[in-house]
Amino acid sequence: MAGQLVLASASPRRRELLERAGFSVKPMPATVDESPLADESADVYVRRVARAKVMTVVERIQQTLYPDAEPGRPSRGMLRDAPLRWVLGADTVVVLENEVLGKPRDHDEAVFMLQQLQGAEHYVLTAFCLYDLRKSKEGTQAVTTQVRMKRMSRNEIEKYLSVGESMDKAGAYAIQGVGAYLVDSVVGSYTNVVGLPLCQVVEMMTEMGADDILPF
Repeated sequence: MAGQLVLASASPRRRELLERAGFSVKPMPATVDESPLADESADVYVRRVARAKVMTVVERIQQTLYPDAEPGRPSRGMLRDAPLRWVLGADTVVVLENEVLGKPRDHDEAVFMLQQLQGAEHYVLTAFCLYDLRKSKEGTQAVTTQVRMKRMSRNEIEKYLSVGESMDKAGAYAIQGVGAYLVDSVVGSYTNVVGLPLCQVVEMMTEMGADDILPF
């Protein structure tokens, strides 16, 4: 049986994607400051936040396993027999004309986001970070998917928002839910729009030697 992959996220969608692909997932949500920095590009932002989530969980695991070790620096010998080895975290944003759209703060902002997105082409950008506790090595990558949304009236937007799946989604829509009918076309990774580019994640796992958690 494959070993457990620690998921530094509370997202049920990321967990579901991984479990459907055969991974054994141990969720360990990380709370980090997701405020963008001044003049920070979307690519740099999602990479930074994804890594911050992972490193928060890595430190938590290290301190739990080795409370007497120097914070963040248990020896490789100590980590060789650790029950958990791989930590994965991710962050997703929607980008429209160089403007980053995260999760809406309220109903009005969700309406505004969908009004901006309707009838237009936008990009979904997800960065993920994979960390190897035994070797203290990490890999980070950002993946972009092009999405075009159908035209919608204000009434249609309100009807969609009444479904209740928008408030915890970047761009205020869920392509894996009822919001699928809003999407006219997708160019690139579909799972990236859901929240995790599975193809690229597994490729990185293979490159980093994560054979012990791969489901095949």
